[in-house]
Amino acid sequence: MAKPGRKKIDRSGIEFQQFLTSSKAPEEMLFKLNEFLFGHQSEVLRKNPRIPVAFSLVWKLGDKEKPGNTYTLSREGMFIKTPSPPKPKSEIEVRFCLPGSGDEIIAKGEVVHRIRMDEAKNKGVLGGMAVVFREIDPEAQKMLDDFIHDRLKKIYSV
Repeated sequence: MAKPGRKKIDRSGIEFQQFLTSSKAPEEMLFKLNEFLFGHQSEVLRKNPRIPVAFSLVWKLGDKEKPGNTYTLSREGMFIKTPSPPKPKSEIEVRFCLPGSGDEIIAKGEVVHRIRMDEAKNKGVLGGMAVVFREIDPEAQKMLDDFIHDRLKKIYSV
């Protein structure tokens, strides 16, 4: 509490600026800005933290392989930016390498939500799909868990 006759200085803008500029990757900045604006509202429903991350991947529906990029990643799934996301409940396979690793991870997953490009443009959001991993090798899961844990420490150390 400020002493009588003195104004309390609001440092929240400075703290936010330091928090935001501690990120080097654009997806981390967007993630932090979203968190600042909306808080942890969406995290209430999640049992595992998501991290912002951008890397290329390949997803496969039936016999067709398509390229995509990640936006967020958790131990149970990811959001894939893609112009042609399949319908919810579609089963897909995702192949990717985590940044800094040469080991390929292959996961079978299910599309639980999609945002088509026309919808995304109208709402000002990213087009793509949310995928939940249904099958992933235990060794790959450990690599994923370790990567997320390390990234969380980097993102939130200011």
